[in-house]
Amino acid sequence: MLTYLLNIAFAIAATVLYIKAPWTYSYDYCVTLMACFIAQNVLFFATNKRKNWLGFEFFFALSFFLVNFVYPVFYAPDPDRIYWSFFSFSFNDNFVTRATALAYFGYAWYMLGATRLLQLNREEPDEPTFTISMRQYIWFFGITIAAWVLFVATGGLAALQSVYAEGSNLRDVGIYSYFNNIFTIGCYLMAIFLFRLPKQKWWFYLAVIAAFMLILLSTGSRQLAVSLALILIAGFSLYVYHLKWWQVLGLVAGGSIALFLVMTLRTEGLDPAAWQAKLAHTKLEEFWDIYEDLIVNDVNLFRLFGWAQENDLTWFTGMTLDITSPIPGLGGYIIAHSDLPPQMLHGGDLPSYLFLGPDATWGTGTNMVGEAYRSFGAVGTAIAMFLIGVWVKESFYRAKGNVYWYLMSFLLVGHALIYPRAPLLFDPRLVTWSLLLLWIVMGITHIQKKEVAV
Repeated sequence: MLTYLLNIAFAIAATVLYIKAPWTYSYDYCVTLMACFIAQNVLFFATNKRKNWLGFEFFFALSFFLVNFVYPVFYAPDPDRIYWSFFSFSFNDNFVTRATALAYFGYAWYMLGATRLLQLNREEPDEPTFTISMRQYIWFFGITIAAWVLFVATGGLAALQSVYAEGSNLRDVGIYSYFNNIFTIGCYLMAIFLFRLPKQKWWFYLAVIAAFMLILLSTGSRQLAVSLALILIAGFSLYVYHLKWWQVLGLVAGGSIALFLVMTLRTEGLDPAAWQAKLAHTKLEEFWDIYEDLIVNDVNLFRLFGWAQENDLTWFTGMTLDITSPIPGLGGYIIAHSDLPPQMLHGGDLPSYLFLGPDATWGTGTNMVGEAYRSFGAVGTAIAMFLIGVWVKESFYRAKGNVYWYLMSFLLVGHALIYPRAPLLFDPRLVTWSLLLLWIVMGITHIQKKEVAV
């Protein structure tokens, strides 16, 4: 109850801070916003009674801080000292404080949603009441391997390698794209349910997952590998060994350095000589340089905030392609028969269009709070972020007794770092297809079990 009351107070304070936020840059105001963010998270983790706090909330808070608060406090007072190319994109400096206040406003309402269910005095889930049999897990394994083979055979791996090594368009699709989606879901299922197996069965499947992660990292692609790592870390801490705070800090530090190296070397393929040459010319002048890939997404917030001041709210129109993404081919049909350009139909594409134009071969990412604001305005941002918090907490509590909520809870964990710089809607195709594939496997194995019994 204390955590809940504290987050009510922070939500009220964040609302006042947003309403009163100046329309010009204020260093002191940005420091105040950052201090409120840090204080709220310290109190949240100190006062809630979770036995294991290493989950979505922790990773999401870490990423949200880097995406939204580092630039306004540590760079905006002296923008000339920032040399990252992303900040060469134009945005209105006068919006920095107001947009940062909007970011904290959205986060405070998310936190209120994430603690709302604590008032129900639910007990923290321990061991799930459902079981995953080896037959079911072998189905996950078989689907993953088959999808990977077909992905490689249809040219998917070569296409992925060329994106970062040769500058090919990341948005190019082919038949391999469907196999890649199934492979991705298969990897998630393997990682999510790995620690539901008997301990002696872990090592082989863990080695398989690790091998896929290394292959993907070698191409320069990071998202799936990072998501799998988060899921495995959270699962290990929840069911095997509760990581101590200093061990978590060690993982964060090591993971940050590893991701920085991947970001730096992702265009160099597997050439050690090219790696050495690239590292020799890599600038690492400040601590925050390690987190450049997250921090630069603040530019998307500023641009989306500015765009919303001059244009009408897009409401759900800007999420059309996200909402329809679970149905293959429907998005292409909508684009072909819509009077609106694609960047106005897909969450996350508007910043890329504003910065790079309609024919960009790469994307700039986006900002979830900025996407909420340009879609629904300030009040809608509070509602949307509150509902995301409720969704996170509901998934966590329902995971104990329902395999589908369990899947959802860990999918959220896997995307906690990427979510602050992603579209507001949480990848409807991934969620829908993952639940569908799990339902199919559960159904098939249930039928097989009945046949064996007969």
